[in-house]
Amino acid sequence: MKTIIWSLFILVLAVWTGTMLLAAHMVDWVVLSFGSAPPADLGALLETVPVPPALTPWIDPAWLASLQRSVGEVFAALSASLPYFSSMLSWLVPIIWVVWGIGVFFLLIPALIGHWLVGSLGRPAAR
Repeated sequence: MKTIIWSLFILVLAVWTGTMLLAAHMVDWVVLSFGSAPPADLGALLETVPVPPALTPWIDPAWLASLQRSVGEVFAALSASLPYFSSMLSWLVPIIWVVWGIGVFFLLIPALIGHWLVGSLGRPAAR
């Protein structure tokens, strides 16, 4: 039973670590791609992304155009606040790893409690 507990802990820890690693790499990619100056009109750029030909039988082109227009408007509205985020980008990767450490702590607590409970159930009670 203890093996199952620790195997589950390692599995969840691997998924948690992979998620945080992906988030850290995405932040690094954003910093390297855009630097401190984002594209001039990100909303218009997103509206021009073509629909992949393999998706046209499955997705209504009018619905996708409406979705692209909505996403473009959201990014156009957010582009005014992007200069404030550029100063914060250098802090995001260390913050991601601090959140990872806190998450590991909160994943370790139930594993340790489960390990202790399984160990205490196997012993006969003292008289």
